[in-house]
Amino acid sequence: MSKKPQLSDVPGIGAKMEEKLREAGFKTVAALSKTASDKLAKKVDGLSEAGAAKLIKAAQELAPPPKAKEEKPKKAPTKKEKPEKKAEKAAPKKAKEKPTVKKVKAKAKEEKPKKKVAKKVETPTRGTLVEPRLLRIANAMRKRQPRFRHEQAHRWVRVSDSWRKLRGIDNATREKRKGRIAMVSPGYRKPKAARGIHPSGYVEVLVHKPSDLEGLDPDLYAIRIGATIGLRKRTEILTVAETMLLKVLNPGAPDVVEEEELFADLEGIDDLEVD
Repeated sequence: MSKKPQLSDVPGIGAKMEEKLREAGFKTVAALSKTASDKLAKKVDGLSEAGAAKLIKAAQELAPPPKAKEEKPKKAPTKKEKPEKKAEKAAPKKAKEKPTVKKVKAKAKEEKPKKKVAKKVETPTRGTLVEPRLLRIANAMRKRQPRFRHEQAHRWVRVSDSWRKLRGIDNATREKRKGRIAMVSPGYRKPKAARGIHPSGYVEVLVHKPSDLEGLDPDLYAIRIGATIGLRKRTEILTVAETMLLKVLNPGAPDVVEEEELFADLEGIDDLEVD
């Protein structure tokens, strides 16, 4: 067997350098080959990093190669019992419990799928459609609300009473000066939930023809016939509304008096003498 290399065998290391390396803690070639050049230069006085790198490289060439680890032969796998089976063997056998009537019923209830119960949808009525408090507020505001007229309706006959928006730049009414008529403004609006609802509690629906009455619930809706509807169509709407039991807010149609009813009171009266 070859002897282990010593520090004196490394080229570039003399007697003084060997003493310095031993004082620094590097006593073997293997220890010198495994160090870094900057660390070696710091520990040894008078040695630069370049000189340390040369010594380390020379030591690595002389250092013996690391021994390869001998691989041990693998043992043949032996059959081992699973931990589950061991636990089963170790655990004592429990006596089987006899099923009772209560347990059987409880299992049957768990196995049965739960039926989905449909939620009941409550149909709205006049009482539940809007809160009575909001209706009272809307009615009180309606009583205090002024009559909105055209600005010059009190002065000129040719001007109608219907409200018209004011557009003049210097209009005193638009500027809301004192002594002028009331102008339409958002402050007169009713509560949002109570808008479009008649004081009686019905939802007001504007109607222009008999087909507009289809699908209206008489417990919720009341109809208002349009102002431009003639007598013939108005009577048609009234007959359909009567069959559907719908409330009409502005019937306005005169009662049609038949000829038989007109002369019913004259029965039994003698002929009148004509002068």
